[in-house]
Amino acid sequence: MTNTEDKAGIETLNGLVGRESVSSWRVIDQETVDRYAAVSGDGDGEWIHLDPERAAREAPYGGTIVPGFLQVANLTRLFGETVTGFTGIDPNHALNYGFDRLRFIAPLPVGAPFRARIRVSEVRPHPAGGYVAKQDVVLEREDGKPTLAGEWLFYMGEKAFLDGSAPAEG
Repeated sequence: MTNTEDKAGIETLNGLVGRESVSSWRVIDQETVDRYAAVSGDGDGEWIHLDPERAAREAPYGGTIVPGFLQVANLTRLFGETVTGFTGIDPNHALNYGFDRLRFIAPLPVGAPFRARIRVSEVRPHPAGGYVAKQDVVLEREDGKPTLAGEWLFYMGEKAFLDGSAPAEG
């Protein structure tokens, strides 16, 4: 790539920093929690996730709550919705690179509407070529209370850029 294309690519990437996108509202029902527990083992035997009657009587949340890792699993769908706000990136080439930080801040009651709020906070070169984008991600309930917060990383190679303007890799 030419220096002009390199500069355009860097500007495209830097233009993502600070940009925020919000997903649609979603709801996780008890059937989904039950199926998740059966498949993953997460929550298996835990009445706080699987017994709505007991949770309604004994838990301070008014019923069962969504397991934390089921919330994390929903980030993929929600990211797919929000990535449309980050034009110029092909989500098929923006690969999940893990988390720098992940916290479960408050419970998410089963049946409570929630959404993802994702903001690109940093873009940096990867030592092997390509780029790593750090995104601040928050799942928030309809009342505005966050349930999950993290720093989610994505690796993007040259093919991630729809306009072909990314700087040449390594």
